[in-house]
Amino acid sequence: MRKLCNFWLDSGCDAVAIAPPSAATLLPPVADAYGEVVLKALRRTLERKGEGREVVIHVASNGGFIFGGTLLLKERLEAESSTDDGSDDRIFSRVKGCVFDCAPGDLRPDIVARAFAAVLGGRSATKDPAPVFETLAKSLLSSSFISRRLNAIDQAWGKVPAVGIEDVRWLDCPSMFIYSEADVLISPREIEAYAKIREKYGEVTMHRFLNASHCEIGRDHAADYAKHVKDFVDATFRRR
Repeated sequence: MRKLCNFWLDSGCDAVAIAPPSAATLLPPVADAYGEVVLKALRRTLERKGEGREVVIHVASNGGFIFGGTLLLKERLEAESSTDDGSDDRIFSRVKGCVFDCAPGDLRPDIVARAFAAVLGGRSATKDPAPVFETLAKSLLSSSFISRRLNAIDQAWGKVPAVGIEDVRWLDCPSMFIYSEADVLISPREIEAYAKIREKYGEVTMHRFLNASHCEIGRDHAADYAKHVKDFVDATFRRR
């Protein structure tokens, strides 16, 4: 996380790192409680930085995509239930660009299981099955409560067609995808499929690496990663 923050700091941006607990990824009550705290902290940070501050979102892996989608969904529901515009206080109304690092992929039990195993083992994701975690993941993903939330998050990001909500009006902005052909957790083809969808909302830039592990492109190819971030920042804010 420090390395990712430094890429942004070195590009002349302020950076806020959010590393939610695993439970805040798949369990809606935990995600909502943690998300509320995070949104309040982000709003206070923007207020201290002054008016007119703009935001770039950087999400890593499915965990970042899901939790980022939770925040987006919460703000959208706030906006739809409020009579006050309040757009100046909302994080996602200020978003000028999105970066997707090894994300998103289709959420399946084997992927969730191997991701859990990697996190708990403190190592890179592998192709090795994790049967105990996979049983737990199947139970979680089969819950209608959780599956409805995940679907709502996909709708908020525009990954699947929206039902009963407006289009992704707050995320009409450029996107950059950084991903690897050697990723054993998330299929590069799934990332590319979502990138095609993002083309409806703004310019899309793709950076494909051949041999980096899942979410370790910034570690294995630090110079290239830093250049891509800086180029994206420069191009994004030239468009203002």
